[in-house]
Amino acid sequence: MIYKIAIIGYVILYTGIALAIRSLILYRNTGINPFKKMGDTGIKGFNEKIMILGATLIPVIAIIYLIGGSLYEYLVPIKYLEINGLKQFGIVIMLIGCVIGIIAQFQMGDSWRIGIDEKERTELITNKLFRYSRNPIYLGLLISFMGFFFIAPNALSLCCLVLSYPSVEIKIRLEEEYLIQKHGEKFQEYMEKVNRWI
Repeated sequence: MIYKIAIIGYVILYTGIALAIRSLILYRNTGINPFKKMGDTGIKGFNEKIMILGATLIPVIAIIYLIGGSLYEYLVPIKYLEINGLKQFGIVIMLIGCVIGIIAQFQMGDSWRIGIDEKERTELITNKLFRYSRNPIYLGLLISFMGFFFIAPNALSLCCLVLSYPSVEIKIRLEEEYLIQKHGEKFQEYMEKVNRWI
């Protein structure tokens, strides 16, 4: 039962606070929709589709996990990983990752976006969690995905975990190109001082 409560809590944090409420706050403060389309073609378009797929699959997997029974068997559970110790570890890192991501989002203030709008020039945030990682939001996301996998180890959650890292890496590199164009030397100096991850 505790694992199901953790999964419900994660989906609420992930979709409710990290996406919906945070987006609403930004929109109310600035009138800006934080969801920016990366592109329809090429690596930008392909990567955006992968990220949308991952963001959609996590709540779907969670719902199927909560329903359980024979429906969950369709996700091809990885039985030898269904150990209480791993699941408990999964709860801890899933929630830690989610909290890190949400705190970092709020620390970005009105500069937070999902995607890139080439016409915009947002403030460069280099303090608080961003002093230790250039990408604490993505770091938190990946940690939380790993925790989610340990709670619900199955073929689909494994695919989400495995695909999320290269997809996030590509997104980070695209964002870094944008930030170099917009902030020039200031961002390059920041890159030299702070690691991409930690």
